[in-house]
Amino acid sequence: MKKREIDAVASALADPENSERTAEEVAALAIQALDDVRSRTHRLAVVGQIQYGPQEETHTVILGPFSSPLLLDSPDKLKAVLARPCTDARKPGQALAWDPSKKTGAGRFMLAPMFGSARDAWDFYRGSAVAEEVVEAVSVLPRGISPACLCGLKHTPPCRFCAQEVELHCPLHEPEAEVHRCTAA
Repeated sequence: MKKREIDAVASALADPENSERTAEEVAALAIQALDDVRSRTHRLAVVGQIQYGPQEETHTVILGPFSSPLLLDSPDKLKAVLARPCTDARKPGQALAWDPSKKTGAGRFMLAPMFGSARDAWDFYRGSAVAEEVVEAVSVLPRGISPACLCGLKHTPPCRFCAQEVELHCPLHEPEAEVHRCTAA
């Protein structure tokens, strides 16, 4: 436990009014004090995807919450945390790379900030320099981008949901071709 967490619990336990409370009430106050501190410091989550075989479906998982070395109150601080090589969340995320007990599978992860509400998430990014740069970059993208040509691809990949072999059509040269609509998803 970190010093802030210990101080918060100690303060809740040292409250002189605890003599008039039941043990359950004192425990609830101590837990609430710890939760209050962690709601501000444990703001990172590991969002990962794991897959056992090449035709198995991908499973999305979330690990956390994990503490952040900085108080995450802006996108710039999030960037600074993500640039650090060592955070509490990075090691569990790296463990998603493959199943260590079976020595198979594949996985990937990313670190993401956690919020208590959707409004907190919007407020975090709204008006920030990073968000404004993204909006500006997207607004100057060319609108007439045509699809990529797939005529040279010979491999026909299986559908990731139903494992049925899917016939590949070039979206550039065969825009009217019938596309596989998987019902298993």
